[in-house]
Amino acid sequence: MKILGISASLRNARRGLGNVSLIEEINSIKSEEALNEFLTQEAETHLQNFKDAGRKELVPFDKMYANLKKLKGNKGLSNSEVCLTAALWSAKELGAEIDRVSLSEYFTESKKKLDIETLKQKLIEADGLLISTPVYFGDRSSLAQSLVNLIRNDDDLKAKLENKIYAGLSVGAKRNGGQETTLIYQLMDMANCKLLGVGNDSDTTSQYGGTGLAGDVGTMQKDEYGLKTAMGTGRRIARVANLMEVAKKKELQGNHKVTFWLLQDQNDVAKNYIKQLILDSEIENLDATIIEISDKNIFRCIACDICPTNVDLDEVYRCIIKSKTDELELMHKALINTDAVIPVAYSPLDRTGIQSSYQRFMERTRYLRRGDYILSDIMTAPLIVEDLGSDENLNIRMVTSMIRHHTIISQPMVAYKNGNDILNSEEVVSRFKRFNGLVRTAISGKLQVYSEGINHLKYNPVGYVLSTVKDAEDEKLNKRQAMVEDRIEQTKAVAKERLI
Repeated sequence: MKILGISASLRNARRGLGNVSLIEEINSIKSEEALNEFLTQEAETHLQNFKDAGRKELVPFDKMYANLKKLKGNKGLSNSEVCLTAALWSAKELGAEIDRVSLSEYFTESKKKLDIETLKQKLIEADGLLISTPVYFGDRSSLAQSLVNLIRNDDDLKAKLENKIYAGLSVGAKRNGGQETTLIYQLMDMANCKLLGVGNDSDTTSQYGGTGLAGDVGTMQKDEYGLKTAMGTGRRIARVANLMEVAKKKELQGNHKVTFWLLQDQNDVAKNYIKQLILDSEIENLDATIIEISDKNIFRCIACDICPTNVDLDEVYRCIIKSKTDELELMHKALINTDAVIPVAYSPLDRTGIQSSYQRFMERTRYLRRGDYILSDIMTAPLIVEDLGSDENLNIRMVTSMIRHHTIISQPMVAYKNGNDILNSEEVVSRFKRFNGLVRTAISGKLQVYSEGINHLKYNPVGYVLSTVKDAEDEKLNKRQAMVEDRIEQTKAVAKERLI
């Protein structure tokens, strides 16, 4: 598997042959300690480059930038490059072949494209695309946007990138400097270009990708947590790319299970649409289940400090809320016994009589995520039936919630409704068919990979003091090991039954 690191910053220190030498340097690093030393050295070199270019003399930045461009591009690392280098090193440590490109070499300030065919070939040859960008007004750089535009406007390239894995890294000047919004917007774009999106891994609580903090030149390497999110993202994209590659070895036999979480509806519009979509798609080997949640009594999450209540087998419901009038416990086994999840909602203009447990249910799935990612590595994509002009943005909200479950994000399915008519029925059917093919691939890979071990899925309760203490107690009692062994044994049994 090959992971292509894409640097989307104009301040890149590395370009041309400097890209090649950087990959050689990354491949030679043997430990995380050595990685940190390398990043510090290269960041300081980049800062010195700025000083030599006129920073000490307070030269205007445009002249300083012109001086920097005269350098050979073979030493130093910008803040975005530090983040990308950490992620690529982690991917390399899991066996990935790594490469990198600097977008500033292909999209110039004059809008002239340079050797774009070389860039396209590198994109096509990769199994995963890992994009690192600085934050501009809570969004990605114009270089990253140029890449998205290139993919969107080239049908052949777009087709060849379909089903490749995408992950993102962003670096902002402040801790809350727009890193997460940047990653979300880019994730949505890449999913709609038919790539498969992933975030960072369980070591940094499975969020949207790498989030770096760098308020000045040469400071990203000081953000220890940001570097860990970057490394987690590198591991995540490498693992999923490997999972999809391993899937080619064995074929899934029999039916695959897709569960529709019906979270918001009105007069059964979404429910009836699901049924019609399944009929119209005519998919063989599909075992579809609709869990009607919209009208259920789901208590709000109280955000307790110990979630789940304890480490146990996956089949055990472990939310602290156990009221007889709360209906989530009754759904627990159905929620986890699936190969894929499609959260569903109807978004009407006239909200009279709407039934919705959307937000309360999503909050309560916290215990599934914190229970060592029960839904890890299954395919997911939102399905929205949307009245024109309803403006709820549910597809974006669902993606940002579901990626935190350590899932793999596929292209959202939005059915645009005008009166009684669905305006894009064929497109939704096409996306649903593609989704089901991906489900079979992902489950084949997951069953094979998870049969070997899943210790990388341990939830890390970052920021939750009581959870950390309770987690340590459970470790002493070997409860987590029992849970892991049970998962592996169940996976082996299912793999033996379902794979050929």
